[in-house]
Amino acid sequence: MSDRKAIPQGVFKDVREAEHYDTESRLWMRNVVKDFARAAVRWGVTGGRVLDIGCGSGLRTIGLAGMLPCVQVTGLDLSEPVLDRALQSAIDSGVADRVSFEKGDAENIPFDSYSFDMVICLSTLHLVNNPVKMLDEIQRVLRTGGRFYIRDYRRTWMGLLSPHIRACYTPQEATDLLKRSQLQNWQVRGGVFWLSILSKE
Repeated sequence: MSDRKAIPQGVFKDVREAEHYDTESRLWMRNVVKDFARAAVRWGVTGGRVLDIGCGSGLRTIGLAGMLPCVQVTGLDLSEPVLDRALQSAIDSGVADRVSFEKGDAENIPFDSYSFDMVICLSTLHLVNNPVKMLDEIQRVLRTGGRFYIRDYRRTWMGLLSPHIRACYTPQEATDLLKRSQLQNWQVRGGVFWLSILSKE
């Protein structure tokens, strides 16, 4: 396929929409969070700060904090009502002392350079207007030796049914984006449905 078309940046319109997404994604999201947590442990990120780009209502952010009890996790998203809901969920889950949420844009991350030990991102790359800028920003906010794990859908024949899948990247397209970016020490892995961009081991 070569008919990738961008779709508007994915911002939940309200809390109800975010909660519907959480309900539908809860089971597979748990496995994704486990993958992120395992990578963090493998890379030695068992303390410090982790940034979750495109956190939505915080399901992933809170789950990661639960699996990495010595890590501070910050969720970044553009939807203020959804972030308010995320904060309440963090309080209800007993991790509010290690989880925070910030309104902000993935292409202009509102944190100082060298602020995070790890950056994670799920299903957001295909939504941003300028993915190279997002990749540059991830490099900027990472501390020296910091790690990243970006996971998104992979464009497949299912794009015939879903505009989100149609808007995603193939492994080669992702590689081309990375070559144009400032992000360093990356590798691309293409699965059946998923595309992963992560730090080299």
